[in-house]
Amino acid sequence: MTAIEFGTYAAATYFAGFGLGFLVRPAFVTQFGLSWDAAAGKTEVRCYYGAVSIAISAFLLYLVHEDLAREALTGVLFLASAVLVVRILGTIVDGGWSHPYTRSALPIETAFVVALAIVRFR
Repeated sequence: MTAIEFGTYAAATYFAGFGLGFLVRPAFVTQFGLSWDAAAGKTEVRCYYGAVSIAISAFLLYLVHEDLAREALTGVLFLASAVLVVRILGTIVDGGWSHPYTRSALPIETAFVVALAIVRFR
């Protein structure tokens, strides 16, 4: 195994563990002492909603530049599908259908995933 492969597996393990922790137990956020309206909570939202989204965008542009557009689109399809599936399951489990954000996010994310899949697999 090369150092690059090891680093990639280590990063995947880190993100999977972190992600699964919050998927299974969203209240885990209290372990960090975070609240969206507290200073640390605001920074966390900026990091994971802001910075990660910008990093994903930059990485996708990099992949396209490296003639890996199909792989970039496949990655976006994985990401968008995961968000959609968890939003659907979370809405069912948490009972959030009545919230206006959920009622707008579900159809928009569904349309996005369907459009990505059509483009990716046509």
